[in-house]
Amino acid sequence: MRLDIHTLAIVTVFVMVLLGGLLLFAGSQNRAIRSPILWGAAFLLAATGVALAAVRGEVPDWMSIHLANALVLAGMGVVWAGARLFDARPIHLVHMAVAPALWIAACLVPAIGGDINRRTIVVSGLIAALALLTAREIWRGHAEPLLSRWPAVVTLLVFGFAMFARIPLTLLVPQPPGAYHFTASPLFPLVAFGTLLFTVVLAFLLLNMAKERAELQHKIASMIDPLSGVPNRRAFLDGAARLQAQQRLDPEPLAVMLFDLDRFKAINDRFGHGTGDAVLQAFAASATRTLGADVLFGRIGGEEFAAVLPVDDLGKAAGIADRVRRNFAAEAARRGKDGHGPTVSVGVTLGHDPQTPITSLLGRADRALYGAKAKGRNRVECADAAAERAPDVVAAEAQQPVDLGEPRWRRAVGA
Repeated sequence: MRLDIHTLAIVTVFVMVLLGGLLLFAGSQNRAIRSPILWGAAFLLAATGVALAAVRGEVPDWMSIHLANALVLAGMGVVWAGARLFDARPIHLVHMAVAPALWIAACLVPAIGGDINRRTIVVSGLIAALALLTAREIWRGHAEPLLSRWPAVVTLLVFGFAMFARIPLTLLVPQPPGAYHFTASPLFPLVAFGTLLFTVVLAFLLLNMAKERAELQHKIASMIDPLSGVPNRRAFLDGAARLQAQQRLDPEPLAVMLFDLDRFKAINDRFGHGTGDAVLQAFAASATRTLGADVLFGRIGGEEFAAVLPVDDLGKAAGIADRVRRNFAAEAARRGKDGHGPTVSVGVTLGHDPQTPITSLLGRADRALYGAKAKGRNRVECADAAAERAPDVVAAEAQQPVDLGEPRWRRAVGA
């Protein structure tokens, strides 16, 4: 069966316009992810270029050759820019215009502009370079768990190397002397089908990447406390369950710490909820700096926060909790009036058995916390301290923040 070149060109243009519209629509539905808008515009640019190339002979050559390929290259450049924007990297219009400008400059050279084979080599090299650059940009964000990212990288790499392969093939199988249209090349059907397939696959992978990003953002939002910026109760309990599963393989005890801001209701009543929110944010930030980003720490309700981390001794756990208390007290005193500021009380316990529900460990820590409140607040109390021979951490005035580079503390939190 003989391939109808014009029908294939019409189908290609129609598919590219349809996919471009889908990408534009997807981008308009999610203001937080703007890359699909660029990708949609890129497909429409490329579709216009393919349409102009397909009507060569019916429009001036500068439109069907120079402008057509410049639009295709501009579309590839915008795809590359969308990949950068997708991972929050800066984009500049001048970068998107480099490939089209190089193409126009090459066409102004008589030896290239007047030879269809040399033009094919130039445009193939530029398209291949843009495809590989786009693959690199998408790969750079591989730390984000998006399943469609890797297939998109592979698709771009395959297309890029295929376009590079077109260069030696053009040298080996050049279009016949005097050939006027690129469709005269015996390689054209293969290139056309490959380009159409690449367009469809890439568009759906890009759409899926944006969809996965949106789903991931929603999942993260559902697991993060919006006020303090730390994991919420659900995320904290899920993380604790994972730590207990790890504890079955590595039997190191887990320290559970429960933090409660002292006289928080009075702060809200006296200074307003805005001040109370600022106190919660300040404590979350201070505790995160002290514990380290790798330690499970979250807000489990109201003014209560909790942490879980592997520690082999209750005394070490109490020492870590007291560092959190002292650092927060010192920071709050610097910010407060007359050297005074909010404080926190802490209850600590140690879980040796991974079968013990985390809620039970939190209950034990809560009883220790109640003891800290009863003894005057701004202190750390341990559950079963006598059995574990843990030191009784007495209440103290706000002290200077400890040196977080202390080796013993680093070993304790696994930093």
